[in-house]
Order: sequence, then structure tokens, then C-alpha cells
Amino acid sequence: MKITSIKATALKNKERSLSAGPGVCMVEVETSNGLVGIGEACAQSENDEAALATALILERGIKPVVVGLDPVNPRAIWEKLYLETEWFGRMGTVMHAISALDIALWDLMGKALGVSVSRLIGGRFRESVKTYASIIFDMENFEAMASEARIWTGEGYKAVKFGWGQTRDTAYGLDAEKDEAAVKYLRESLGHGVDIMVDVGRYVNWTPAHALEMARRLSKYNIYWLEEPLPQDDVEGYVWLTDKSPVKIATGEGEYNRFGFKRLITSHAADIIQPDLGKAGGITEGMRIADLVQAWNLSLVPHGFSSAINVATNLQWISAMPQATLLEFRRTKSPLLQDLIKSPFVAKNGNLQIPDRPGLGIELRDDIVEQCRVKA
Repeated sequence: MKITSIKATALKNKERSLSAGPGVCMVEVETSNGLVGIGEACAQSENDEAALATALILERGIKPVVVGLDPVNPRAIWEKLYLETEWFGRMGTVMHAISALDIALWDLMGKALGVSVSRLIGGRFRESVKTYASIIFDMENFEAMASEARIWTGEGYKAVKFGWGQTRDTAYGLDAEKDEAAVKYLRESLGHGVDIMVDVGRYVNWTPAHALEMARRLSKYNIYWLEEPLPQDDVEGYVWLTDKSPVKIATGEGEYNRFGFKRLITSHAADIIQPDLGKAGGITEGMRIADLVQAWNLSLVPHGFSSAINVATNLQWISAMPQATLLEFRRTKSPLLQDLIKSPFVAKNGNLQIPDRPGLGIELRDDIVEQCRVKA
């Protein structure tokens, strides 16, 4: 079996803001025996440029390198691509492209061998995983935000994360008094039996001193963690903040490959490490990152706010982790999540069942792919 072609497709959610995660780049790896592997790069941007750029890298930079190779060799292909893209890669869009291809290769190998990806990467430690409902802050309407959260707690979710904001101008993080009031309202509305996570996101950039002040203020409402309160590259600031914060600090969704995560993990820059396999290097690199996290006795909670391909990838990955307690599950409406796959994910009382079908265990709906396709 040989790789005969790669097809890269930019897809978009028709959402009102970047915080809703509008863009992904899907890749399909075609082979000489007719099997097709599916992967995804989490390539978000407000004007589709990130997904389109990732698709171009796959077509012009990745495809010529891998066509003709044996696809049942994902780790060797990963290393080959990392070396051959060093002049224009290592992080950013090129790593997004490598991530998508790597996920597709593992999906393909599982299909070729008739087993799930989780069994290929070491075996299954669990058949389901607790998830938290991941939704967006509405800083203009606290009750609407709390009401949306109660839908999910009513379905059995024991944890809800609120992030970013509806727009840049109405984001969480712009006004300390209003920020605290929002979390206070949510705690009073949801009660004390629900874990609340606060994701500051990247509409704002807090300083370490302000982040510590807010961590102390929000600790009164027993939040489960404070996510990305600092710019993603401020590793020294995260080290300082994590050491002093009364609440757990989470970050990592914007970090790349094992070398980037080594800085976060070995310096204890966060309590919760959050790789996104559609950015960080795919499943191959995800296994290395998970081993680092375990060796340093931290918590790993995969990031996932893009498409059903991302969710399926995370489910296979987390099934094979010796230590894993929680997974992000986007609950805002998106055709790329709810409608993209033929057999929807099975959620019960906030727990997701982990498919044990070959590969990632999903099949795509062509009509939804066409509906969400970005016309370049």
C-alpha cells in the first residue's frame, strides 16, 4: 500500500466570532488500495486564511514528500516531514499541516489493520471519559449564559467551561469588576455541585500581577481552573503565576510539538496541560507529550473546540492514556461538530463513549463537508 494523493479542504463554521472556532483544514490521505485516512488541523482565523494556508502547505509542501510512501509508518513520516520542512516550519501553519496528516495516517493504519487507533498506540485504559461542556461567555447577558449552561448540567454534565466572549469588544477579561460579577452569577446560578472553569482566551492580554489578583478574586467562587490568563508565549509569567495562584492554572492549546511542551512541563508553568492534536503535532507527538506530562506528575486535559474529527482523535488518544480524567467537549452549535459524522458521539451524564471501530471510528457526511467548504 502506498500513498497516492493528499486532498486538503478548508472548512468553516458560519459563526459570529473567532471565539466560536470557525476554521479547520481537513486532510484526506488516499492510498493505492482505496483506503482513505482522515485528519484535521485546528486552523482558526476570522477570514479563513489559516485554513487556506494550511491547505496550501499540504498541497505544495507536504504532498510531494509523502506521495509514494508506505502510510503504515506514521512516526517515520512525522520525522521525515519535521526535518524536510525545517526552513519554513517547526511551528505554526506547517505544524498544523503535519498534525492533520499524522492524524490521517493513524486513522488509515487503523482501517488497514482493522483496529481502533487507541489499540495501535498502546491499548485502551477506558471505554468512556468524563467531559466538560465548553461554551462561550456572554458578558452582555449573564442570565442567557447561565441558562445555556443549565441545559448541559440538566443533561448530567458536572463541569462547564466559559471562555473568551461573543466579540472582541464584549470579551471576558476587559473589566475586572464585571469579570468577577459574571463568575459570581454563574456560581449562584449553577450551585456548588458543578465545576466551573474560566477561560480568559486571547481577546485580552493580562499581566501576571493582574492574573494573580483575578485568581484570588475568583477563588471565592471555587473555580476549577483559570485558563490562559497570560499570553501564550509568557512561559516565565506562567511559572510565576502557577506558583502563587490559589486556583489551578491551565494552558497549552497554542503550543507546538514536544519541544514547546517540554518548556511548559519541566518548568511547571501550569497545573493543567492542554495540547490540541490538530496543532501540536498530531497523535505521534501527542503520545510523547502525554508521557512527559505523566513523568512530571501534572494533569493533561486535551483541548478541542473545532470539529468532530478533533473530538474523535482526542477520544482515541485519551483512551490510551494511563492517567486521564477529563476531556473538553464543545457544546455550542456547529455543523462541523454535530452534523459532520454519520454516527454521532454517544454522551450520557456528561461522559462520552470511546469508539472501538477501525481507525478514528468515524465516517464523514459529504453533504456537510460541501456545505462548510471554503471557496478559495
